[in-house]
Amino acid sequence: MPSSPPSPVAIITGGSSGLGKAIAETFLAAGFAIVIVGRNQARLELAREELATRGSAVIVVADVSTEAGAAKINAAAQQHFGRLDVLINCVGASDRGLAENLSTDRLDELVKQNVHTALLCSDAALPLLEISGGVIVNIGSLAAKVGARYLGGYCIAKHALAGLTQQMRLELKPRGVHVALVNPGPIQRSDAGSRYQSQIDDNVPSQAARPGGGTKLKGLPPEKVAAAVLRCVTHRCPDVVLPGYLRILIAVGHLSPRLGDWLLLKFSSSKE
Repeated sequence: MPSSPPSPVAIITGGSSGLGKAIAETFLAAGFAIVIVGRNQARLELAREELATRGSAVIVVADVSTEAGAAKINAAAQQHFGRLDVLINCVGASDRGLAENLSTDRLDELVKQNVHTALLCSDAALPLLEISGGVIVNIGSLAAKVGARYLGGYCIAKHALAGLTQQMRLELKPRGVHVALVNPGPIQRSDAGSRYQSQIDDNVPSQAARPGGGTKLKGLPPEKVAAAVLRCVTHRCPDVVLPGYLRILIAVGHLSPRLGDWLLLKFSSSKE
């Protein structure tokens, strides 16, 4: 009998918890072998135990904001599975505060976590992805599409990631590698009410501590976002916005910046 084809392989950075873990579960259910990456050994081992019955999962402890870390995770995919089909860049960092109070040191750190990680991991993965005709998915945000209030340097960093994604998509298409951006709104999480309290001071309203900086949007189930990431891979979608209806509002904002600003303020949860 002919042997069955090997499972496709996906690397998921930030895959030990939250959205990254939901993506790992979704891809395992779809028949992928996965490499999940993080900096916390204990959290990674716990994730591996929880995922063990669902499929083949390898863990790698690495700091993917460094060239060495990015090279390490791709070497792991090669060593364990002999191939790579998908890279999901799910590492990032959010922020709260006014733009006028944003330090360049803080902005550098946000760009490092949101942009450098994606660039370094993508560059390291390209030799394997060119062989498989694979896909890179960067996890963006609605903050990659609009410049919302009270998000410190987050919008700046995510806009940079959006630019990187489109540039790489155009440059890599002739080489058979697809690059996509998934832009979710606020995602449901257990610490949503307290996560940003330490970044809130008298300069910003209390609404800034809420998910999305206080936008009038229900939190998205991480499983729904993970399903959108999988669709990006299987259908080679270039850019996804969740919830989908917001793409219309984003387009309106580009056509009429004045109206776009009004809509952004309207979607804030208070008049502060």
